[in-house]
Amino acid sequence: MRNSPTSKSLKPLLSVEEAALLLGETRSTLYRAIKAGSFPLPIFRIGQRIRIPRRSVERLLAGLPLTPPDDAHVVPSHPSMWWRDQPDRAGAPVMPLDSMFPT
Repeated sequence: MRNSPTSKSLKPLLSVEEAALLLGETRSTLYRAIKAGSFPLPIFRIGQRIRIPRRSVERLLAGLPLTPPDDAHVVPSHPSMWWRDQPDRAGAPVMPLDSMFPT
């Protein structure tokens, strides 16, 4: 059974539809950006569902940096956050997946 949402309990992960509403975009625009790899926020796949961290959406809307400071030493945990020229801990280049969506 689903819990009914209340104004006091904010979910830490948003659906694409919820993120689109907060960002003032259509859900299809967000899905296209995610598929193209140009979506500027981290995403999580949970089964067949895509979730977006609420904190990332709020930081984007507040105009705060989306990435941590250079001295934070954060290892990207999702292929959408990887860059081709960024070495991993062993020094080998990190290669992103060609696509999150199988064809």
